Amino acid sequence: MKPINFKISTQKFKDNLLLQRKQFSITINHPGFASVSKKELQKEIANVYKIKDFSTIFLFGFKTHFGGGMSTGFGFIYNNIKAARQFEPRYRLVRNELLEINRQSSKQRKEQKNKSKKIRGKKNKKTDN
Repeated sequence: MKPINFKISTQKFKDNLLLQRKQFSITINHPGFASVSKKELQKEIANVYKIKDFSTIFLFGFKTHFGGGMSTGFGFIYNNIKAARQFEPRYRLVRNELLEINRQSSKQRKEQKNKSKKIRGKKNKKTDN
């Protein structure tokens, strides 16, 4: 697969001290290609802004313009991972691989719920000794 040539430009770049992040609107020119992956964009933004840890960069809300060749979206660069975990919603943390969700089937969840209903208020015989 050949690499995609694209150019990044940022607008409305703000340093948000309260939320410990830099926030910006981003425009990507990618003529001849449908879109650019967020991982590639993270690497490019890290190179431009000299950021060591890719996981502090959050990109979202991308819209590809009609006809392709240009996309716009938003981005946050947090000062550290702790601030990112504190202020970002869970689904974005999962996307950025900062949070792992334990997947269970709905049947397992229901069985666990009903089992805990039966135990409520009773002493467990195994821990009674």
